[in-house]
Amino acid sequence: MTVKQAHGSGDSSPPIAGDVSTFPTDAELSRTLVASTGSATLSTLTPKGFPYGSIVSFIHDNLGNPIILISDMAEHTINARKNEKASMLISEPAGEGDPLGKARLTLIGTLHLLDNPEAEREDYLTKHEHASFYVDYEDFNFWKLTVRECRYVGGFGHMSWVQSVEYNSAEIDPLFLNSQEIINHMNEDHGDANILYAQKLANLHDCTEATMLGIDRYGVTLRATTTHGPRMARIGFATPLNNQEEARPAVIELLKLAKSTSNQQSEANE
Repeated sequence: MTVKQAHGSGDSSPPIAGDVSTFPTDAELSRTLVASTGSATLSTLTPKGFPYGSIVSFIHDNLGNPIILISDMAEHTINARKNEKASMLISEPAGEGDPLGKARLTLIGTLHLLDNPEAEREDYLTKHEHASFYVDYEDFNFWKLTVRECRYVGGFGHMSWVQSVEYNSAEIDPLFLNSQEIINHMNEDHGDANILYAQKLANLHDCTEATMLGIDRYGVTLRATTTHGPRMARIGFATPLNNQEEARPAVIELLKLAKSTSNQQSEANE
């Protein structure tokens, strides 16, 4: 059984309402964030020992180790040939709101040149078609960052170190490809359901507005407006989801549960 890691709200924030035990582990969140994007900031060490940052595109292997295609003439490649230690910063798109409230991840490890990367080449070009213009240049090669540990920051008050064993073995959330589509749909067309989730399933009875912030195999995360100020809420599914097709039925079941709870409360008050 996977042991869930605590999700804090920050020392100055009220606790998260609902069932925080249903959050994914930080290792799962890290692997999912890596799978959800294809660009990052790579930092290598200069001959004088200073960190040098540059933008790279990447794919990842089955263990979550990023693979990049870089030129021998690039400064980061020159650095990596002299010192294999490197890190990679991956973050959620900034979008609206405070960028410091977004999830980000720093992978720390060592960079190694790959020999005969035929499978990696195919996967890379599938995700980064633009690279077909230079992938076969003699000075371009594939390198892998072997992750030793990582630092995950899920927003204010939520952060942890994740070791490579946990990171490598964690599962990518099966909803990551269409989670934003579900979130947008719920916020644009079913705001009343979000409020009911917060009121009846997270016990935020004074909630007047609620926005879905996230959905994963274990449940949904909401930001609720209450008479006492903003609150975060977590609502878990009855059982973890195995694929994205199970998301809609699971969300509907939550709504049925919220309505049933509402009816029971009404009957008890009569």
